[in-house]
Amino acid sequence: MTQTVELPAVSTPDADELLAHEDLWAVIAWNDDVTTFETVIKAFVDIFGHSPERAERLAWQIHRTGKAVVAVRPKAEAEDAVRRLHQRKIQATLDRA
Repeated sequence: MTQTVELPAVSTPDADELLAHEDLWAVIAWNDDVTTFETVIKAFVDIFGHSPERAERLAWQIHRTGKAVVAVRPKAEAEDAVRRLHQRKIQATLDRA
């Protein structure tokens, strides 16, 4: 016999409300002529938990346009992510989200 369990609905906060209460920062990765796609994709998977597919799409966006917002995080997490990207020789900066 199969039983169904009813779980309470979980509401997602409105983006404006979240931005009003969180100090969120955008991590921006920049294109260069040195770092390989494989290095960038692996970094995005390891550091941000992106799927390989999403990481590849971001790598292509960076390649085509020169930069991309690769994550939005609270300031301390964003600063740590930029530091970790720099350790992998990937150019990255922060900007307020």
